[in-house]
Amino acid sequence: MAPIMTATSSRWTVERLEREGPPDGLWELIDGELIAMSPSGRAAGKLAVWIGSLLLGFVLPHRLGEVFGADTGFVLVPGRQLLRSPDVAFVRADRLVAQDDRGYLHLAPDLAIEVRSPTDRTPDVLAKVEMYIEAGVRLVWLVDPDPRTVAVFGGGQDGRVLQGGDWLDGGDVLPGLRIDLAELFRPL
Repeated sequence: MAPIMTATSSRWTVERLEREGPPDGLWELIDGELIAMSPSGRAAGKLAVWIGSLLLGFVLPHRLGEVFGADTGFVLVPGRQLLRSPDVAFVRADRLVAQDDRGYLHLAPDLAIEVRSPTDRTPDVLAKVEMYIEAGVRLVWLVDPDPRTVAVFGGGQDGRVLQGGDWLDGGDVLPGLRIDLAELFRPL
């Protein structure tokens, strides 16, 4: 989702968001400032759901953890007023034991996936990827519907761009997961 750089006038905290909820709309919190998020475009939204379903098809039978959609908030760094929502995310089962089902997840996901929309600015997207890596996300996929590429960050693969007949894999985060990019971009 592309950020709309319109923010509210008062400072927000994760605790306040959990207690009161955000204003209407989609929001992320960056160092106490609410940032409005624009909805995804058609291709990006469809692709995010497809990626989520491919992950679920692998994760559920093996009971590896949970897959989350774009409306799930992750408090990436303890003590920092930082709440981000990847388009798709995965968290290992053993890391979810201490999490409260009623609030945001107070951890960095193991895998964060961002699907670019036409309105996403490259510097904003790369800053979000960098923020994920700094927060401890082990693997980030940056999926671009046009030109049908996936940039892989983390797991020793920083900035590796996959395309065409390449295969996307889960590395040490989801060992054994392999997705043919032709299959990944099939619904487009």
